[in-house]
Amino acid sequence: MATLHSSVREPEGHALAKTDHCPICNVAVKPENLLRHLNDTHPRHPDTPRLREELRQEPGRTRPRGSSAPIHIKKWHVAVVALLVLGGFGVYYLTTITSQPFPCVSVAPDQLAYHWHTTLKVYSGSAQITIPANVGLSAVCVEPLHTHDTSGTIHIETDVNRLYSVGDFYRVWGKSFDSPTQMNVNGTAVSPSPSVVLYDLETIDIHYTSFA
Repeated sequence: MATLHSSVREPEGHALAKTDHCPICNVAVKPENLLRHLNDTHPRHPDTPRLREELRQEPGRTRPRGSSAPIHIKKWHVAVVALLVLGGFGVYYLTTITSQPFPCVSVAPDQLAYHWHTTLKVYSGSAQITIPANVGLSAVCVEPLHTHDTSGTIHIETDVNRLYSVGDFYRVWGKSFDSPTQMNVNGTAVSPSPSVVLYDLETIDIHYTSFA
């Protein structure tokens, strides 16, 4: 039967020896690693449970909890993280503004060339399509054509003195105008065309056999 050697410990009042020997295989190990050695190397040995209990009773056989070194954050760590965050935001910003069909509005509301509202209703068969909120809006860009809710109201807020068409809004929306079967402006039928201008307080209905 394997037993712990008396040489495992030094005389009373002294710390454990720098090296120890496994009582089963006599391999030299550090005192604090002997318990782990028994568990990993001799888990099925009949003496392992008893030796494990004896070792747990001896101080110094396991590393004290909470003895890990504190984490020190240096200034250059903070700088690197800040650069990564700013770099990521920069990439997002450049990707967003370069993917928009129109330049972002860059003036205050009271400096706009004009601010109009057109209601757009799109139908797929007999079902009305919901135009999403925040079309043309992002964290870094307000396009001259955009929505704030799902009512179908297009906000035309531009700092450029020009007119916009329903086809322009489709570009901002990311949809293709394709081939509508019917188009009405304020209830009057017109030839379906993406060139129909968006004027203030008008309502445009566009009907498709199927719209996606």
